[in-house]
Amino acid sequence: MTTEITHAGTRANAFTDDALGTLDATGVAEAIAAGTLGVAEAAAAATERIRTVDPATRAVRWWLPEGGTGPQAPADAAFYGVPSAIKENTAFAGLPTTMGSAALPATPVKRSGPVGEQFAATGVNVLASTVMPEFGMTASAEFADRAPARNPWNTDYTVGGSSSGSAGLVASGALPIAHGNDGGGSIRIPAALNGLVGLKGTRGRLAELPALAVLPVNVVCEGVLTRTVRDTARYFAAAERHRRNPALPPVGHVRGPGRRRRIGLVTESVTEFGIAAECLAPVRSLADELTDQGHEIVELSMADLRVDGGFVDDFLHYWGLLAGLEVAVTGAVTPGRFGALDPVTRSLLRSGLFGAPSIPGAIARLRAVTGNYERMFVERGVDAMLSPTMTNTTPRIGHLDPALPFDKFMSRTIAMVGITPLNNVSGGPAISVPCGFDGAGLPLGAQFAGPAGTEAALLELAYEVEELRPFARIDG
Repeated sequence: MTTEITHAGTRANAFTDDALGTLDATGVAEAIAAGTLGVAEAAAAATERIRTVDPATRAVRWWLPEGGTGPQAPADAAFYGVPSAIKENTAFAGLPTTMGSAALPATPVKRSGPVGEQFAATGVNVLASTVMPEFGMTASAEFADRAPARNPWNTDYTVGGSSSGSAGLVASGALPIAHGNDGGGSIRIPAALNGLVGLKGTRGRLAELPALAVLPVNVVCEGVLTRTVRDTARYFAAAERHRRNPALPPVGHVRGPGRRRRIGLVTESVTEFGIAAECLAPVRSLADELTDQGHEIVELSMADLRVDGGFVDDFLHYWGLLAGLEVAVTGAVTPGRFGALDPVTRSLLRSGLFGAPSIPGAIARLRAVTGNYERMFVERGVDAMLSPTMTNTTPRIGHLDPALPFDKFMSRTIAMVGITPLNNVSGGPAISVPCGFDGAGLPLGAQFAGPAGTEAALLELAYEVEELRPFARIDG
């Protein structure tokens, strides 16, 4: 093995000259289809890579038996035999679904749920499940009872959340693709902090847990973390072949840049903290490059979006409600388990209880966001919005320690995540793509967002960014 093993304060790089080389998921699938790479060979190489970097990144939660599940789809499936992993909150046969929590028993489930079935239908070979913060409620996988998940670009820093381990495995080169889901930015946040591509689709685009459909505002969408736009595009096309929502226009298989578009540039945050200059500067530069390519860029304000600081309070009230529902449904509220919850989870539950009188009004205002969001694209005549993905740079491990005083924890989180929740509430699609590096050498992200059903347009824009600014790999 020529894999570079790096630990605290440096990179955790899994790329080596084994059978996987520097191939992305599409490249691995093509090699397997051509017969130049075997499924078992690919799984063995990925397993070795994961075991090499996991002591530094802490990305894996539970392993399946050696070699994984094997492909559970026909040989012509888009990612037939490609080694992968699934987020720990998703029911997948043979893996415990412990939601990142020590309060839940590590009992393997007997059959996959609809999300796991759709993921497997694309042909991936699932090797393991990936670490996430407790119940996916925070933006960093740090815990009171065990080691945190770390950013492979610099293991002194957070990998983000809540699709934390998935991002760490893909960014390190251990896997070419991994599952994630996004309830407030949980695909796009780790994509931005790890130099990856992460698309949150339109609400209802992909399979979801049936229980989510009864929520007053369903904020959760499924997806993947990848290193290339073509892998994300290929995944959505493959997932649609398994199950397509007839209420939405099909994404199809997007293969490259598209027509010139009118793009709204967002340089403000709905929070009092604004956007850090390091996050904003490369996005402004990207907007200039897109102008040079023939796109029209116009400035948008929070007034255009009809969003103000009240949105933050409403979202936090609703977030507390969701935390309570998750904990209750999983049975973690029993006396023997409640004490095992991380301090920040317990604080979220108390916050949800204290804020209960505000919930009806918060829900009503959040439900109005969808209409306001969709109307903005029509009224301003824009096809998509461009903004930084994050409103602050990647924090060090400990900055979002779940044992921090709750007010400090939440203010630090809000300062970091001031853009992504809008698309969870509105239901519109949004994609994060790599967009430079901060002063500490950690990746930054740019986000394109659009009205419902416009994933294809966002993928076309993402392809163009990838051509203008080829995405850096961790081994570069």
